[in-house]
Amino acid sequence: MITASLIFAANLLAPGDHGAVMGDGLRLQPNIPEPVAALNNVCPGQETLHGIDVSYYQGTIDWNTVANEVDFALIRVSHSTQIFDTQFDANWANAHAAGVPVGVYQYFEPDEDPIAQADLLLEHMGPLMPGDLPPVIDVESTGGQSGPQIAMAVQAWVEHVEAALGVRPIIYTGPYFWQDNVGSDSFGDYPLWIAHYETDCPLTPTPWPVWDFHQYSGSGSTVGITGDVDQNTFNGSLDDLLALGTDEVQICGTIAADGGQIDNGDDCYRLYGNSMFWRDEAVGQGGSHVWTNATDNADPSNYAIWRLWFEETAAYELEVYIEGGYGESTQATYEIVHSDGTTEVEIDQSSASGWVSLGTFDFDSQSEFRVGLDDNTGEPNEAELAIVFDALRVTRIGGEGESSGDGTGGPVDADGDSDEGAGEGDGGDTEGAPQPGGTGDDATGTDGYDPALPAGAGGDDDGCGCRTNRAPPSGMLLLLLGMLWRRRRSA
Repeated sequence: MITASLIFAANLLAPGDHGAVMGDGLRLQPNIPEPVAALNNVCPGQETLHGIDVSYYQGTIDWNTVANEVDFALIRVSHSTQIFDTQFDANWANAHAAGVPVGVYQYFEPDEDPIAQADLLLEHMGPLMPGDLPPVIDVESTGGQSGPQIAMAVQAWVEHVEAALGVRPIIYTGPYFWQDNVGSDSFGDYPLWIAHYETDCPLTPTPWPVWDFHQYSGSGSTVGITGDVDQNTFNGSLDDLLALGTDEVQICGTIAADGGQIDNGDDCYRLYGNSMFWRDEAVGQGGSHVWTNATDNADPSNYAIWRLWFEETAAYELEVYIEGGYGESTQATYEIVHSDGTTEVEIDQSSASGWVSLGTFDFDSQSEFRVGLDDNTGEPNEAELAIVFDALRVTRIGGEGESSGDGTGGPVDADGDSDEGAGEGDGGDTEGAPQPGGTGDDATGTDGYDPALPAGAGGDDDGCGCRTNRAPPSGMLLLLLGMLWRRRRSA
């Protein structure tokens, strides 16, 4: 006799403004009758692993301690596109650093655009690295949609994520929710994460003959975490778990021995955040750049990442291109992750024109590095100051391919060749050009430019649509992760 199971509670959100998490759309219901033919009790195999799933609601987690308690963890990135989990970045980076096999899950709303939801997850998790689990779509809300409509939205999400990452995403759901509200038999090839409490042999809906993950408790405890945390079982060994992900490092491109350049549209140059707050200009290196307004928010809303992989270990000078007359921020802070750690360099964009040096740093050929620029410079929102994002130039210092790095020879392409006519100070003729930003009282500003921030935007909770966005884990964290994985697997 089944003494407990999970049933659907329509569109139930967790208290407060931080969104729903795994199981919030499912509730424990005693004395459920015997299952119908579409549901079967499936027990685990002989070898299992223990894991957790976490979100904002677990607060600050001691991942170094947790690493000794669990075999894997899933971290919430968002509730659809409505709410970004403000603890995601810290959890994602710190779990990686502690060597925990980790993945991302998203509470899915089938009445919202499934591709937009998938893209938000993909942007914030970054590339799937060895040791990462495939993303999880949390299917436990109807959003007022019919079964076929829910199935169609789930199909669009999983196909989009699979195409982007090359691995099959995991589907999380409850047995009765899937049976009563989705009813599709089209997802049997995708790993199943089933939610069914107080049993070791959960009900499993067709078309899945077995389950891969089982959430068996929503109120367990784990050393290193204050308060309750969901408890889960993986049906298999560590090798089985890792086989769900990828063993390939996803490299966007490689900087040649002499150096190179990363500009708009390149795979290694990504913009993050809400697209409605980005503005394009047909000026700058390569004929274009983007900008947004600087903010004094506690967390960044929009930001850019230049990812760096090097063909050879060496010292390189880094320069950024700033079109004269367009940057208005006086304290744009670039974060450079290099072989010796992380360095922040503040640039006054309002007085810059052409290539501006960030300094010379050591990089090795075994890790991923990056340069990042956030919009939350600390300058007041009401000033609507433009912060410009354009090309990054990398020039080798010393050894073969030695370059002066003074910018007088023009920017260096990926093949190391020099482009004429775009050297230091060649910011173009901007005299009389309309300037970005503006200080007007309405949405367009007095100079005719639309500000990137909406009128009245002053913080994360005033309707600006801002989300807390951070970069994917740094190259140093990824290198540490790889070392920890080898250690765990050889133990």
